[in-house]
Amino acid sequence: MSIYTCKKCGKQYESNRLTDGYCDECSAEYRDKYHQVREYLWQHPGITASEIAKACDCNIGQVMKWVKEDRFMLSEDSRVSLYCEICGTKILSGIYCPSCRAEVEKREKDEAKNARIRQHTQNMHGTSTERSGHDDGQMRFLH
Repeated sequence: MSIYTCKKCGKQYESNRLTDGYCDECSAEYRDKYHQVREYLWQHPGITASEIAKACDCNIGQVMKWVKEDRFMLSEDSRVSLYCEICGTKILSGIYCPSCRAEVEKREKDEAKNARIRQHTQNMHGTSTERSGHDDGQMRFLH
């Protein structure tokens, strides 16, 4: 187990799994707030980020973070504008437009494939697939 310090409350906590930087209490509070905002949006479609923040007692920055995480989407007529971080096209959620997102995903997939190939090559270090010319059908023993 590793010891971490919560980014929100400063409390130290132990975890043996991948952590988001928050203790269990702060993570639960974050999830509860997200679900509260989501439920409020279902009941009040078209509401502004500042109205959500006020009604749900959270800050606008957090609401916009959820929009950038693709959890919520801006309406077409929103006064707030988001733009793709690569090409600058106007978007309604996330950080990339659909075409740039596809490019990023393709690049990440290619990088992961290349990493697997490199790892496989490293695992094969010291072995050879070529025969040494002695193919008499006899079993070979290591000494």
